[in-house]
Amino acid sequence: MVILSFLFCTAALQIQEAHAQQSRVSGRVTTADSDEPLAGVSIKLEGSDVGTVTDAEGKYTLGVSRLDGWLIASFVGFKTERIALGGRAQINFRLESTSEALDQVVVVGYGTQRRRDITGSIAEVSSEELQNQPLVSIDQLLQGKAAGVQISNSSGAPGGRVNIRIRGASSVNAGNEPLFVIDGIPVYNDSKDPGGTSYGTFTPTNAMASLNPEDIESVAILKDASATAIYGSRGNNGVVLITTKRGRGEQVQVDYSGYYGSQRLIRKLDLMNGREHATFLNDWAAEGNMPIPFPDPDAIGEGTDWQDEVFRVAPMQNHQLSLSSGGGKTRYFVSGNYLSQDGIALNSSLDRYSFRINADNQINEKITFSQSIAYNRTINQAVPTNSAGSDNIRSVADKVFATSPTIPVFDENGEYVTDWYGGGKTESPIASLLTIKNRLTGDNLLGNLSLSYKILEGLTFKTLWGVNLISRSNEEYYPRETTYIGGILGGLGVLSERRFTNVLNENTLHYSTDFSDVHQLDVLGGFTWQTEEIKSTTTQPSGFPHDRFGVDNIGSASGVPDVSSSVNEWGLASFIGRANYAYRNKILATVTLRADGSTKFGRGNKWGYFPSMALAYRISEEQFMKAQNIVSDLKIRASYGVTGNQEIGNYQSLARLITSNIYIIDGQLVSGASQTSLANRELRWERAAQWDLGLDVSLFDNALNVVFDYYNKRTNDLLFEVNLPAYSGYSTALYNTGNLNNKGFEVGVGGDLNFGALGWNLNVNYSRNNSEMVSLGRSASTSLFIGYPPGVIRGYIYDGVFNTQQEIDAQSVQQGVKPGDARYRDTNGDGQLDADDLVILGSPIPDYIFGFNNRFTYKGVSLGVFLQGEIGRKEMHGMSITNPATGGSNKLRSLMNRWTPQNPDSDIPRANVSNWMGSSTYNLVDGSYVKIRNIQLGYDIPGRFIGQSRKLHVYASGQNLFTFTRDYPGYDPDGGRHYPTARTIIFGVNLGL
Repeated sequence: MVILSFLFCTAALQIQEAHAQQSRVSGRVTTADSDEPLAGVSIKLEGSDVGTVTDAEGKYTLGVSRLDGWLIASFVGFKTERIALGGRAQINFRLESTSEALDQVVVVGYGTQRRRDITGSIAEVSSEELQNQPLVSIDQLLQGKAAGVQISNSSGAPGGRVNIRIRGASSVNAGNEPLFVIDGIPVYNDSKDPGGTSYGTFTPTNAMASLNPEDIESVAILKDASATAIYGSRGNNGVVLITTKRGRGEQVQVDYSGYYGSQRLIRKLDLMNGREHATFLNDWAAEGNMPIPFPDPDAIGEGTDWQDEVFRVAPMQNHQLSLSSGGGKTRYFVSGNYLSQDGIALNSSLDRYSFRINADNQINEKITFSQSIAYNRTINQAVPTNSAGSDNIRSVADKVFATSPTIPVFDENGEYVTDWYGGGKTESPIASLLTIKNRLTGDNLLGNLSLSYKILEGLTFKTLWGVNLISRSNEEYYPRETTYIGGILGGLGVLSERRFTNVLNENTLHYSTDFSDVHQLDVLGGFTWQTEEIKSTTTQPSGFPHDRFGVDNIGSASGVPDVSSSVNEWGLASFIGRANYAYRNKILATVTLRADGSTKFGRGNKWGYFPSMALAYRISEEQFMKAQNIVSDLKIRASYGVTGNQEIGNYQSLARLITSNIYIIDGQLVSGASQTSLANRELRWERAAQWDLGLDVSLFDNALNVVFDYYNKRTNDLLFEVNLPAYSGYSTALYNTGNLNNKGFEVGVGGDLNFGALGWNLNVNYSRNNSEMVSLGRSASTSLFIGYPPGVIRGYIYDGVFNTQQEIDAQSVQQGVKPGDARYRDTNGDGQLDADDLVILGSPIPDYIFGFNNRFTYKGVSLGVFLQGEIGRKEMHGMSITNPATGGSNKLRSLMNRWTPQNPDSDIPRANVSNWMGSSTYNLVDGSYVKIRNIQLGYDIPGRFIGQSRKLHVYASGQNLFTFTRDYPGYDPDGGRHYPTARTIIFGVNLGL
């Protein structure tokens, strides 16, 4: 019986297998560019040994067990393609040559160019690097992805500000942010937010957080003068070109992507508990000859962990639905997006709603009409991310640090505890965070309409009209019952609005031609103008009878409201020209000239001219390079050019008035005006002259690419605030004076490497920038030093403590000290400690920055690992948690090892130290870090499980997983000082129909 059963099962399996082999899948493989058949292409069923090769006509037939799974087509010199069977018996492949990567176009200023013909320094970030990451704004995409681009966070709050530097800071007093060009419209990442109260309560948010990253197709970063000179007066700090997605594919495609995850504090600081802080406060009081506040510290126990109370696990979710098609004469891409992010601090959040329509319509053979329109709405519930007003307002982190762990959250009556020993300007951090209203609402309409007309073969005229309409409103209220500033003023509120109306018009002629396949010429010329009007209104009421309605009923406020309004305008008119020439694809040249006329500068200096030139030599086109098969492409390039910077604000060249003066004339109050600044008709652009030497190498049939650049950029005519003599009646004025130099080198390595079924996408970049003040000119700055970068840290050298009275008696430099006091070095040896002993301690500019991005794929499984770091940066960490001189605020647990009579060998000063100096090497910390920015694990669901769907990808992703530092005492050296950054874990899905 057993034998019969075995024979029966064996026969059944053989019949089933034979039946399965009857399933056939067939198709044809051609080249992507010319549809030529490809013979000898390997066709395999993923995860099996089933495979075949194409015949002379590019055709294949493959027997499979079932019509599901994935087919893989691979051929030397072409990119591997992978297509889901999805029940289909006919699968065609169109393979893209790996050499075509050099022929793909790159977005440059006012057009595109073949990658192989680029003569300037341009870095690219593709939409593929956006996949499966919880990116709130574009700056998160750029961080660590391109050589020479440094991005630092101002805070970890939802929608928090960031600072972006391309090849270092090129200015001191003017703007240092790069110019962003979104679908052809130039915008800046400066604060578009209306102001807060006059007490410094408001922290601006990130303007780029309103742009939906999932709409982005590619990002090109223009770095050298050859690439940026086409933007003239706005190219000094680099240019970031953002291109959003457009219609593609013959069929209508519907895509959904979404994720859900949680955020939590990356690390808790090792702060004192209640018992330890009570012991510290006892010592602090004793050293100040005050009564001991805590006779029995042990009775307090652990106390309150305010980090646990203020910070929380916060959810985050994102959903995007898009519809696109590239078939026919009309291509379109339509998307809708919703993002919701709660902050890890109580009562902080960001909600964003986005909608986009991009369309291209080929009206006839000569006329093409295109549009790109996006609307975004953001609602940001903010909490203080910076302390202000002499600590009348405290940041989130400062609320945690300033509150003693010796007190509970609630008293015996269930009320929030708002006062404790040694605490100044006290308030309950929980009550204040939960009751502060700081609601920022933003609406942004960014769009353009363009019309292209093909006049002749190779000659095209294009006109573009664009608008950027921004409306931001801010509502703040600081309750009288729960906040210190509100208690002083009887409740403090503000209602403010800011509206931007930016209009752009561009008119260009583009001519491209070849001469006998030897000479190629591409010429662009045109005229553009852009204007912007900014209107602001602010009302600041105070003296509310109660907190119930806050700013929703400002009529009830009894205080005299501070009311203001303003309007600002600027305009820019420009002529642009660029010529690209190529000789046999071997000798390449680019010449650019832009003339800008700006309303921001003085009469006679409103126009500036910004030329550049670049040359490149493709050695790989020489005959002696044809015989080898290692170097696919080899190009050396050199460029020189001049760019400008106009970001100084409006009306700086004019004598400005204020109209808030009140005079008494004949016993009557009369409004008047007074002049607040001198006119400077000589005010002109900051100008940077930059040269760049570059090397581009592609190896192993373009599988591996290496880019190297060395640059030197000097900014002349810096816009400085210069001190004026007292008899002038003014303190300072803006002048062109001084020079700043940035030089350095960048290395980038990237490629797609395949080892059988294992694929490895690699992107590594390393850059080093040296910034140096060359001249201060007429400036009398006391914080800038020739030979050092801007922002250097200056202070005293900390030499430990005076451990004994004998040590004090043996020296004469510091008088009036006692054992346990801080000891500072007499650096100039004059026998006294004074300002002449201040020395340069370090710089916040890192020695070098790097990014290391990897993506591995194997049989439907993908693993991405992204590391990023900054090495060699210093910062002054003068926070209350490290300061033994103050009493009420909590301290790092390391201060338990402070000097006491029982611990005389410590190098940490005693509690209530009398000669504390915050600017010293005691507080100087190494801000170097290496972060595991992102790890993502994904899986492509096999075709048999997804039916007619094009794709179904599921993934898990972790962001900011680990940060490695050199004993950094704060939350995060990357901008998490006042609002910590979060570790984020998400689970997501991408579905294509």
